[in-house]
Amino acid sequence: MSLPAVRASASALVIAFLALSGCRAETSDGEASASRGAAAVAPLADSAVGAALADRAGHPYSARFVTSGGVQRMAGFLNLGARTSGEFSISSVSPDQYKETQEVLLPDHAYLRRVTDRGETVKGWWRDPLTKAPPGNQIVELHTLARLLARQPANAHARPVRAPSGTTAYRLTGWIDTAALQDTDPRTYVMLAPRPDVPGAKGVRCTAWVDMRGRVVRFDEDLAYPDGSEYRSVTSLTGFDDPLPVHPPATTR
Repeated sequence: MSLPAVRASASALVIAFLALSGCRAETSDGEASASRGAAAVAPLADSAVGAALADRAGHPYSARFVTSGGVQRMAGFLNLGARTSGEFSISSVSPDQYKETQEVLLPDHAYLRRVTDRGETVKGWWRDPLTKAPPGNQIVELHTLARLLARQPANAHARPVRAPSGTTAYRLTGWIDTAALQDTDPRTYVMLAPRPDVPGAKGVRCTAWVDMRGRVVRFDEDLAYPDGSEYRSVTSLTGFDDPLPVHPPATTR
């Protein structure tokens, strides 16, 4: 796979989704300031949007989502506000890849199977630890990134605006250095940091819209790579409801 294709795959996820717990997102302000590359931060609850995000902690919910970027489109549902889980498909428009990958996401593992353009499954389901999931099949922690944005001084006075979907929401924008995630969100750091087969991203330039109840309704992100190139993806979330059950597939290999 070419480098641009690897980047497109690695980022189409950066859908960045979600768990407020299980990711050490509750580090102290002092720890956050000391994180590698971290910007100056303010206490989370010192702003209206920070209070909304803090109130959402421990109150999981589900949402339908669509993420588009490069040669991929991801769509399905996710359970948010705790360790992330869900079911979705990853569709590819690239002629040299499978047309679709289906994924069942649990807090520590992902179950995947590939589907041909004729609708036939290829070799059934297989299981991958999240930290070893192939590029293009990862979900990072969107709420963690939103909370880091809310702590940045430039977002301290965020006021409700109209989001692209028409929903009233707070708009948070800023830069999050990959190194700063090593302490605050180790799982996401592992996904974005360099690996032997992936160059890794220097950081994420992102914009998050957070509704009045502390739910992320849209997330735009640009991954920045060491050579100066960037990759953009956009995630929209709708249909918020109670968490939905997610179970491992009956047969895996």
